[in-house]
Amino acid sequence: MTVHNIPSFGTDYDDKFYHILAYFLLTLIWYVAVEQTVTKKGIWQLAFYCCVFGIILEALQGKLTVDRVGDLLDIVANIIGVILAAILVLRRRKRLS
Repeated sequence: MTVHNIPSFGTDYDDKFYHILAYFLLTLIWYVAVEQTVTKKGIWQLAFYCCVFGIILEALQGKLTVDRVGDLLDIVANIIGVILAAILVLRRRKRLS
């Protein structure tokens, strides 16, 4: 699937950067939604669920669509984005406490 009007970095892995960014933002938004009630352990649980969500979406995309394929590198990029967001959240919380 070709997406127009988004910046290109001129590499074969541009979409991986966007996967990292999307899952980074997904994790941050989910954290903001539950920030008042989540513990340190809860942040890692939230990260786990974001990773599972990404894996399920990739698997479904590979099985249920004809014009898209599931990609292991997309899953890796999703997980990287989630982990980066979780680390950012934990560092911010530590600095504020």
